[in-house]
Amino acid sequence: MQLFICDDFVIQGEKLIIREQPELVRQLRKVLRAAPGYHFWIQRADADLRYEVELEKWTDTQIFSTIIQKIQAPSSDKKLAMAIALPNKQEKLELIVQKLTEIGISDIYFWAAERSVVKTVSPQKFERLQKIVQEALEQSYGRKLPQLRFIENFDEIKNEYTFISFDLGGSKLQLGNSPLGESLLGIIGPEGGLTQRDYDSFGKEVQVLQLGDSVLRMETASIVGAWFLSQQVK
Repeated sequence: MQLFICDDFVIQGEKLIIREQPELVRQLRKVLRAAPGYHFWIQRADADLRYEVELEKWTDTQIFSTIIQKIQAPSSDKKLAMAIALPNKQEKLELIVQKLTEIGISDIYFWAAERSVVKTVSPQKFERLQKIVQEALEQSYGRKLPQLRFIENFDEIKNEYTFISFDLGGSKLQLGNSPLGESLLGIIGPEGGLTQRDYDSFGKEVQVLQLGDSVLRMETASIVGAWFLSQQVK
């Protein structure tokens, strides 16, 4: 059953009305070939409540449906985040945010490491990343839309997480160990790796782990590291 992430809907009794969403109307009509009676899921980006609805009718911009059931996501204090040094190509960043969303990362931070060639993300490229994240969440049936943020330094988040850097100089990963904590931040360096200046900029103790013996591309390291964190959180 298709999941849509959409903030612009209202609930009136047992009816759910989606407003001013011509693109969603187009997708239902042209892509999914939906007809009255079609069932789909819908939820707001930052909500824990998901609705199964049955399509009644649509206009060019609105969708009228009946609520069949609603599901509340289980509450959790877990926080999984990744800090990604800006890579040299936008395509790498797009792949990373897509896969991290599918894995279940809740916050994705971008930062300019010492060896980062690209130092910032334009508003247009950032908007594209947000669209990719939304599509990945819909495809993977994730619960919450990850927050994307560009940070100048780590001072604003260093008290929120246990920092874990994935680097060749670290200890080798061992699955099945005791969980590392409830709020974890995985750190991925740019092409060429992290420097001592980067480590100094973190402003706190960092646990350094090695993702095997091979030298991984940063997009590969991001995906493997995120999956590892998802298995370690309490």
